[in-house]
Amino acid sequence: MYFSHSNLFRVSLFEFRISASLGNGSKVELFFNLKLPFVETEFIKRGNRVFAMPLFETYMFVDWSARNNLSPKNPTKDSIWVGEFSPDSNELNEKYFRGRWECFDFIVDRLLCHFKQNHRILLGFDFAYGYPWGLASALYLPTGRRAAWWNIWTEISSRVVDDENNTNNRFIAASQLNGIVGSDNCGPFWGAPVGQGTDVLRSNSPGFPFKAQNDVELERLRITEIRLPQVQETWKLYGAGSVGGQSLVGIPYLLRLRRYVDFAQKSAVWPFETNFTATPTPPRGPFVVHAEIWPGVVKNAVAWIADNQTNTIRDQIQVRAMCQWAAGLDLQNELGRLFDTPEGLDESQLRACIEQEGWILGAL
Repeated sequence: MYFSHSNLFRVSLFEFRISASLGNGSKVELFFNLKLPFVETEFIKRGNRVFAMPLFETYMFVDWSARNNLSPKNPTKDSIWVGEFSPDSNELNEKYFRGRWECFDFIVDRLLCHFKQNHRILLGFDFAYGYPWGLASALYLPTGRRAAWWNIWTEISSRVVDDENNTNNRFIAASQLNGIVGSDNCGPFWGAPVGQGTDVLRSNSPGFPFKAQNDVELERLRITEIRLPQVQETWKLYGAGSVGGQSLVGIPYLLRLRRYVDFAQKSAVWPFETNFTATPTPPRGPFVVHAEIWPGVVKNAVAWIADNQTNTIRDQIQVRAMCQWAAGLDLQNELGRLFDTPEGLDESQLRACIEQEGWILGAL
C-alpha cells in the first residue's frame, strides 16, 4: 500500500518563503528558506538548478520486522515500511509490506529503476549490520580488513531460513551460533519465547563480557551503540526493542542485495567497504551505499509529526522522517560529516568498527 506526499517541500512540516528580484529585467533568483524541526538552511535556485552538491539523488529507508507470520492486509504497526524520496521528483512515498520477501522484491525493483536514472541511492535498514568485536574469531571464521564482517554475514545467511509466509528459524540459527561459540553460560545470543529456547539459548542474558570457549571476550554493546544509549544490544533476540532478531533475519537480505548481479559492482556497505569518509559515493551514479540506521536520531521530528497526524502509524512516520532528515542534510552539504570518521576513536576502535562492528548513521 502506497502513501504518497507530492510537493514534499510544501507540506505542513515545512515553512516556505520565496522572494524574487530582477536584474536588468533578465534574471530571476529564487531564495528558499526551509525550516524543519531538525534542520534549517538557505540555498539559491536558478531555473531548475539547485546550487548544492548532494551525495545522493535518492534516499530509501526501511523499518524492518522479524515477525514470524505475515502482517495483516491493512497497514499496522510493528510491520515493514519503506520510505523513498527523490528530490528531483519532489515526492515522498511510503509503502507497507506484509512480509520480507515482498519487501525485498520491491527494493530490487526500485533500485533497478533508479539505476536507469543513474541515481546514487542511500539505502538504510533499522537493524544492526555488525556485532561487537571478536564474534568472527569466536565463530572460528577468517578475520581481517575485508573478511570478518563479510564472513559473519555469510555464516548467518547460511543458517537462517525465511520463507514466503514470513516464517523464520532465527532462534534455531542463534542456537547453532551459540553452539559454535561454546560456553557454559549459553550465549552470546539470548532471548526466546516460551517453547523456543534450547540448551544453548536461554531467555535471560548470559552476562557480559561473554567469554567464548576459545577465550575470546565479547562485549555487550558495539562502540556505536555506546554513543546512542537507547539502542538495544544485538545479542538480544526477543522482547521489547529486540533488534537482534531483526538483524538475524535481515542480514541475509542485505547480503543478497549486496551480491545482486545488477548492483554488485556498483554498491558498497558503509563503513566496511568505504571506510569512514565524507564522500562515500562516486561523482556520478548509479551507485548504492548501504548504511545502518536508527530512527531514534530523528525522534524529535517523529514526535512532531505524530502530534500533528495522530492517526498515522509510527513506523510509517519514522521512514518519512528519515527521508526528510537525510535529504535536508544533503541539500545543505551536511550529510557527509555523518559518514566521516567519528570523533574520539583510537586506532583499535576504528579498526573494530571498519572490520566488524560497523556504525549507525547519525551516531556522533
